[in-house]
Amino acid sequence: MPAWKRNIGFSLVLIFCLSATVRTDHPFHVGVVEIEHNPTVRTLELSCKLFTDDFENALRTRYQVAIDLSAPAKKTAMDSLVARYIREQLVLSLNGKKISGTYLGFEQDKEAVYAFVEYASPVTPQQLQADCGLLYEQFTDQINIFHVTVGGRRQSSKLGYPSRQIEFRF
Repeated sequence: MPAWKRNIGFSLVLIFCLSATVRTDHPFHVGVVEIEHNPTVRTLELSCKLFTDDFENALRTRYQVAIDLSAPAKKTAMDSLVARYIREQLVLSLNGKKISGTYLGFEQDKEAVYAFVEYASPVTPQQLQADCGLLYEQFTDQINIFHVTVGGRRQSSKLGYPSRQIEFRF
């Protein structure tokens, strides 16, 4: 057998063995919540970024249904579950009063899912609080990073399991 055939055969076996042992999950569990006050239309615009595999597992565990956020045929059903999950796990209070938002949808970008919610904000926020448990049912090392922008001033903070409360003052 020629040497090049042995090398190709060896390479294929090596690639197969390595791919069988490589883990596809990630070693950290982080979500990112961005909230921006839009004074022109008087809204708070929220985006929530989570790893797709973690988010799908959380939805599957919580609602006991098959989950596939990337399947176009299931978009309507998935939208309903994503909206429900975000509504249950991320509650905002503006100037001391709970507010409810309008779920705008989600989109997948590579290995992350972005969910979008818009909240009416008739006044400029002086204080914004969040009760957040995003992916806490999945990981005891979950960290959710918050970036909040009001009046061009950005504040950032992190919230780690098991803490659920975070507050920003402007």
